Amino acid sequence: MSYILTLPFLIIGSVVLSNHQMLGFLTKIGDSENDGYRLKETQERVNSDSGVITPNHTIYLAVLTDISSSLYATTGYENLAAARLAIEDINADKTFLPGYHFDMLFKDDGCDMEIGLKALTNAYDNEENKKIHAVIGISCSVVCELAGYLCSSDQWNIPVVSHSCSSDDLSKTDKYPTFARLSLSVFKYTKSIIAICNRFNWIKVGLMVNNIDWYVKTAGKMKELMGTKENNGMLDIEVMLEKFYFDENSDDETSDTYQLLVEQLNRMKTKVRVIIIVGYARDIIFVLKTAMKQGMNNGHFAFITQEFIQADLNKEDKDLIQSIEGVIDLEPLLDKSDKNYISFSERVRKVVDQKQYPKTGKDVANLVAAQMYDAVMLYAKALKTAVDNNHEIEDGERLVASMAKYAWTGMSGQIKIDVTGDRLGNVQVMNIQNGDFKQVGTWWMDRQLNESLTLSADNIIWPGAPEEAPAACGRQYELCETYSDAIAKITLMALVCAAFLFGLSIRLYLYNRTNK
Repeated sequence: MSYILTLPFLIIGSVVLSNHQMLGFLTKIGDSENDGYRLKETQERVNSDSGVITPNHTIYLAVLTDISSSLYATTGYENLAAARLAIEDINADKTFLPGYHFDMLFKDDGCDMEIGLKALTNAYDNEENKKIHAVIGISCSVVCELAGYLCSSDQWNIPVVSHSCSSDDLSKTDKYPTFARLSLSVFKYTKSIIAICNRFNWIKVGLMVNNIDWYVKTAGKMKELMGTKENNGMLDIEVMLEKFYFDENSDDETSDTYQLLVEQLNRMKTKVRVIIIVGYARDIIFVLKTAMKQGMNNGHFAFITQEFIQADLNKEDKDLIQSIEGVIDLEPLLDKSDKNYISFSERVRKVVDQKQYPKTGKDVANLVAAQMYDAVMLYAKALKTAVDNNHEIEDGERLVASMAKYAWTGMSGQIKIDVTGDRLGNVQVMNIQNGDFKQVGTWWMDRQLNESLTLSADNIIWPGAPEEAPAACGRQYELCETYSDAIAKITLMALVCAAFLFGLSIRLYLYNRTNK
């Protein structure tokens, strides 16, 4: 847990330390023999991704993605290939930015605070003395928040354009003025979730959230928006929120972490039938596997996740495939049958083959690979705007501010960037069937609320394969109070009150007779 001490030191000390001094400190943290070997091994596999051409102006991009963790490593190599393709395409267009050449310096962020921090500082203060103009990529929000701080206008002042980070905190322009992204923030999925709840009349849901600060804050905002029709325009939804933990002992059924989740799921079982899981892919798997062991894939429960499709899922793991069956997953809308995307996928596979990278085994490139390609392109568009208008190309805050006006169709679908640097986009509703993600619907951000969701409900397979969708109140309405229940309660209370008053009047009558 040395990173807990690292960040405060970095924030305070970066004001007075030079980059070389900071690098010297950061190199020491988490620098065990095993970590060093792992990072060196993965880094050496991709060293050939740096170019060598140096024309009039070379724009160096620090490209970060995860190629070493257990859940994102394979897709990480596709992301790396996509970044190379974007740079290749920019350099091939001699009319786009004449006199400029794009190059990249790759670092593995490990989807980890400590590894990511070292990757950022080693990229910025690199041995080749290459001036880094932007940071592109980054797999997880914990590293994006570090990058957002380091690259802010009062520090390095260079753009960070992420392909994957989803923390709602990153939308705060006063805190992260040089940050933009091609992924959707977790909170931006809330309206599509509300639309699904409205479609199935799910008037009460559970919200299971990883007890990471930004996830908890986002879950609070989701709960508030979902809570009343006045807030969301569609439905009053009662939300039961539980904060769970994930650590290295989570798979141990005797651990406190596991036992706590069991207790939380058992509380959920008595209150709700629809559960929204907010967390990383590892968290989602932890919750779903544990839920299955508690008998919650019995046809009475529904589970909703966001961008779970990004994870590397082992189809040979029968327990895993069984536990995720029927889950509803939400992700940015992308037509993977589009000829441009198919061509892009083929190019990605070609790079993966040439570099002998690990393969995902999927027919097309993953969504975040497309978002990585578009992240490079978004920065390039901002740079072109600055060059065309004779603006300073090294003013990261101004470059990111200029992105707000961009709207185009990229490799990852329709793209609109708002004033916070966030992507606005439509959402596709996926259903996990036999380990594969099948599209069953779409949520459209620009349509009227009652027309925003198109859904093929008959094509959805629910956990446990029931004939009908799970009911929010239970199939026998056992979790909700009906009108007749309310009348019965009122009648019972009235009878009790009447009996009490009758008894009291009898006692008063007898008392008065005795004392005459």
